[in-house]
Amino acid sequence: MRRQWELLDLDRTKLARQDLITFEHFLKDALAPFLPFKTYSLYFPQSLSAETAASFGPDLDQAAHLPEEGRVLLPLAFEGELLGIFVAKGVRMAAPRTQLAALPAAAAMCLEQIRLYKAAVTDQITGLFTLSGLTEAMEREIDLVQDRILPGSASYFDPNLTGVRGCFGLILADIDFFSWVSQRYGFVFAESVLARIGRDIGRKCPQEGLAARIGDDVFALFLPGATPARTRETAEAVRAAVKRLRLEYGVTGETVTLTASAGFANYPQDVRGGQFVAPVAEQARIMLKKAKKALSAAKDLGRDQTMPFSRVLAEGGMVLETLPLGRVTVSLGKSVDAEGGQRFLVWSPRYEKTAEIKKSDDRRLLGRYPTMIKGEVALMDVREDMAFAEILHTSDPSWTIDPGDRLILAPDAASADDPCVPGNDAARPPRKEAISGLFGHRDFPRFLSAAREGVPRFCLVLALLPDAPPDEVSRPGRHVESDIREVAAVIKGLFGPGAEGGRYSTTRLVFYLPGREPAEVMEPLSDALLKVRERLGVEMAAGVAGYPFLTFSKADAMENCRKALDHALLLPTPPRIAVFDSISLTISADRLFALGDIYAAMEEYKLALLADEANTLARNSLGICLAKLGSLPQAKAEFERVIAHDPKNAMALYNYGCLCRRLGENALARKAFKRCLKRNPDDVFSLLRLGRMAEEGKRFADALKYYKRAESLQPGVGMRHMARLAVKRKEPETAREYLHQALVHDPKDAFSLSLMARLYLDGGEDPAIAEAMARQSVALRPERKEFWGVLSRALAAQGRTDEANDALSRAGGEAS
Repeated sequence: MRRQWELLDLDRTKLARQDLITFEHFLKDALAPFLPFKTYSLYFPQSLSAETAASFGPDLDQAAHLPEEGRVLLPLAFEGELLGIFVAKGVRMAAPRTQLAALPAAAAMCLEQIRLYKAAVTDQITGLFTLSGLTEAMEREIDLVQDRILPGSASYFDPNLTGVRGCFGLILADIDFFSWVSQRYGFVFAESVLARIGRDIGRKCPQEGLAARIGDDVFALFLPGATPARTRETAEAVRAAVKRLRLEYGVTGETVTLTASAGFANYPQDVRGGQFVAPVAEQARIMLKKAKKALSAAKDLGRDQTMPFSRVLAEGGMVLETLPLGRVTVSLGKSVDAEGGQRFLVWSPRYEKTAEIKKSDDRRLLGRYPTMIKGEVALMDVREDMAFAEILHTSDPSWTIDPGDRLILAPDAASADDPCVPGNDAARPPRKEAISGLFGHRDFPRFLSAAREGVPRFCLVLALLPDAPPDEVSRPGRHVESDIREVAAVIKGLFGPGAEGGRYSTTRLVFYLPGREPAEVMEPLSDALLKVRERLGVEMAAGVAGYPFLTFSKADAMENCRKALDHALLLPTPPRIAVFDSISLTISADRLFALGDIYAAMEEYKLALLADEANTLARNSLGICLAKLGSLPQAKAEFERVIAHDPKNAMALYNYGCLCRRLGENALARKAFKRCLKRNPDDVFSLLRLGRMAEEGKRFADALKYYKRAESLQPGVGMRHMARLAVKRKEPETAREYLHQALVHDPKDAFSLSLMARLYLDGGEDPAIAEAMARQSVALRPERKEFWGVLSRALAAQGRTDEANDALSRAGGEAS
């Protein structure tokens, strides 16, 4: 049997200087067993001095030992070419002569391992990464941005402190009808087409990103730090690049043109609920699945277009088949965040065209037909990739809903609690189902609208039955409708006369309890869920919303009830029951914040504080929103209120210190950070902030102590700060060692990349390597003018004057 590495086409896999940086962590770990060291750095000299060349030998097969400095210089040569020099520091050799003779061979073995690894994660046809390389990069990025998802995180509030970006985009692009190319022109030509497309897509991938081929004709782009807008822009650029291709088939001279469909997802904007706490490897695969869903929607809706995952639910669904009793199956499921109870307008793409009318005087009138809505459906039973929906009404009884019809998420006005939705049977009184005794999905809103009129107070309960596992066989003699009937009987029985229930979806039931307050509901509802668990063996969850509450109207009660259920599902142990309150509003606001809707989040936080002034989480988050919008004095006031209520609140103390720093009140800031450390000695961010303040005050020894302490608590977080400090102390060698460790921790740290590029230029090393690093830094943080200055220097060092001047103009005319 051939060994696995023999199956790789190594002739196509070469090593370049940039690979030493890309796989630096691999190189460091591979060399460590042969050459124990404390710290290290990489050098990329443009040429070797006579002395260094002599020490390495004519075949670059000797290492240089500097015992008085405790350093070893190890040439990294591949196929006779010097790629770089590995400088190990803090080396103690028991047998220098023997070890030095063996080190170049060990280095060659390490480089060969890197080549094998590169071949394993590189697609042989396109030269792009493979799926495994893509998922590894995504896992590293998710691990780095985990603490910046919610507004309470210190690193979110202070992004320049760690350099972590806190978001990324993932694009999948599929070449439309590509199988036709291989069928008509053969597989060899098809592979050459893929190679060309791969090169073009690689060029469209930003310097800091990663391009991969993950299927026959499916390409992926991973974009660290990319917002949804930037991700869409890159996806459109990829589609345009494919569309511009003109490929000639040499045998017949035919010209082949292609189009591509693209779908993309963004992290954390497209991540929901419990997905945030899934293992990093699981989250990476969840993101892949979301991007695939967006790509699938783009293809289903006509190809040659781009679809963001965030719009799949709103406009990417379609009717798959029609069923008896006014039901349909649709292409929306849990995988695209569909939920039971959601309503969709149905329209036909058949009439989405331009109308042309020719008049008697030969004039032509053109106009596009308006979208004509066939009717409305509501999701009842939501599965992973599809859902069963009920037809609520049709606009014209003679115009039926058919497979292929499209779906648009209904506006908020047509929510499940809106009684004014038109219907063919709106005149008849609401009816109950024969089996469950509940009002049907279309009947409960009309019942509720009439029942709550004139009632000064009432409660709504939204109860959720857990979904059965997909492979679970139904219990003999029972049906899901039997379970629902029993649940309804238990809940209505405990609440007595006046309690009425209805369908919200197949597994969600809603109950109207007139004259009740939430406090009265909790105990009997808890008893009801306990009885259900005893009888059916299932753990239910429930959300409760009462009227009146704050300034919410009666029509808002259903949406509040849904938010309360979301709150309940986050509770760690049964009974999972939550009342819509200040905490529910805070959870809802956190979700809006993670989606980037700062203004909507602020409104929810304000309502949470109106419900409970002592909600320090909401007040702290409101302060962060205000700071993010530039309202610094107002933000500071919010943090002061939290501290007045809870003097030991470390989160508020830290954010207060940051605000004082931005307002120039350094004494107050220093005091706040020290109070944080008194409360929590392991607060890494306060240590970094105090270190930065000491550094600015030229108290370098104190700054180094703070940075080293932070680094000991969270490896990797203090390295670039210590590197910057070493540069100020005119210790470039030490700075390089720290930066290498910082970039192993986070290869996309813009600040470390720019500083390393600057050190390479100062040391007279290969400016092409400095340019590559500088380009990554400006792509990640284009607003940092000093990064553009370093890029300008790198370009000028290569004689590329025009490009250097362009970069210099972005830097405001100052090269670093």
